Amino acid sequence: MSNGEIAIRSILEDLIHQFSDPLAFYRELVQNSIDAGSGEVEISVEYEEREPEGRAVIRVRDFGEGMTQEIIESRLTRLFSSGKDDDLTKIGRFGIGFVSVFAVEPDHVVVDTGREGTYLRALFDADRTYELFELDVPMEGTEVRILKTMDREEFEEIRERSRRAVRDWCKHAEVPIYLDGEEIREAFDVDSPCKIEHAEPGTRVVIGLVT
Repeated sequence: MSNGEIAIRSILEDLIHQFSDPLAFYRELVQNSIDAGSGEVEISVEYEEREPEGRAVIRVRDFGEGMTQEIIESRLTRLFSSGKDDDLTKIGRFGIGFVSVFAVEPDHVVVDTGREGTYLRALFDADRTYELFELDVPMEGTEVRILKTMDREEFEEIRERSRRAVRDWCKHAEVPIYLDGEEIREAFDVDSPCKIEHAEPGTRVVIGLVT
């Protein structure tokens, strides 16, 4: 490995572990889904019984515009190429949204996506190397699956933490967010008889007097 590759890997590790909570990837993936034009986002946290040890399977599914091979290779897998720099209303413009999934140290990350009649799977290993395959089954949008080996007790803990994280970060999302089949959005409002509301692209503010 060259000195340049070592330096890039070091920078990447620093960016991955900058999140105070590794489960911040929910926020990043949901925002990326909204940026892709999805009208809703589905999240599930499930456990697969396996031998000798089970694993958590976390899915974030959207119905947005999906990705082509060019987008996967030039934007998803190249940290410093975002393609969103001209739109300041999109949080994902920093190009680190997807990389955040590696903060939970998964065994694998699977990205299935479809666009322009081509359906692809990117399979990432724990070291962030990946292989790209063409899918036989058509799909709409993008699904990210995070796979991590753990026992049942560890899973119950991460499932509860996931529920809190998704509700905390996504309860005021622009589109419906479903967690294990239940919509978790709440009204973005202030319980006050006297309030002012201001909205513009990318920003909404509600101010009220509360006694």
